[in-house]
Amino acid sequence: MNFKHLVGKSTLKEGITIHKNFESFFESPEVGNKREITIIYSDNRSTKVTLRKLNNVRQHVHIKYASKVNIPFVNWLNEVFVATRSGTVGEFLEFRKVSSDIYQLIPITKENTVNAGLYIADSMQHQPSNIDYENRALDELKSVVSSIMFQVDEGQIYYNRELERKFVEYGWDKEGRAIPELDLKYDFRKDGVQVEVEFGNARSYYQDYIKFMLSYHSKQINLGVLITPTFDFANVLCEIGKQKALLRGKKTYSGMMHFEKAHREFHYLKDIFNMPIVIVGIDINSFSEGL
Repeated sequence: MNFKHLVGKSTLKEGITIHKNFESFFESPEVGNKREITIIYSDNRSTKVTLRKLNNVRQHVHIKYASKVNIPFVNWLNEVFVATRSGTVGEFLEFRKVSSDIYQLIPITKENTVNAGLYIADSMQHQPSNIDYENRALDELKSVVSSIMFQVDEGQIYYNRELERKFVEYGWDKEGRAIPELDLKYDFRKDGVQVEVEFGNARSYYQDYIKFMLSYHSKQINLGVLITPTFDFANVLCEIGKQKALLRGKKTYSGMMHFEKAHREFHYLKDIFNMPIVIVGIDINSFSEGL
């Protein structure tokens, strides 16, 4: 588990706000307390920063580096994230945990993501004994996902569009009726496998399960596959969406579905489904260790 933080103006000056889902990753102190952690960056340079949990309504957890000893680190941030300084939205920092007090920092910039792509980071199988793992269409999922290039300044619309383009290239049917009697359309279907791609609002993904069941019980498919971003990837895409919405004059941006939510909730839904289902979490592929 790593933490990805979208770089903004405050990141380049003084600090970072930690998403509540990652408080345990940073071993957050109690409310009103703080402690020092070490950040390793660049070519094994390091700086000590302050991790604190504010005593406010939302109890935010912050990493602060606004003192004089942090000036070299702040200078490095501004040297690396040139595109962000020029107005690009989408560059981010990836935190990798070395120990409870030490974190390796990897910059994900417009410059160093030229050849980066997506990959299947996690998956969950329901009724695995009924899944035909020799099915070519199922095997193609990995190829479809890994053929999509990561674009540092693109949001969910881009990835939905690219997934559609790649599935069609691989010969999948798209947007047909789940069953002829209803105007309820699946995303993609091939050789008994139906795929629903869900980057949208987290409240709407239950409809994907309905489409699976309708298609399965009408004997049109043997397997349903739900593709979602991991929480980490979804968090980055949400922040990009929020920033772009603000640039367009909008103050709100809806949340996004993610793999961890689907996985967690399936524990309560699994007895409803008497069919095989696979849930897939996609993420940004690992970057060079030398960055």
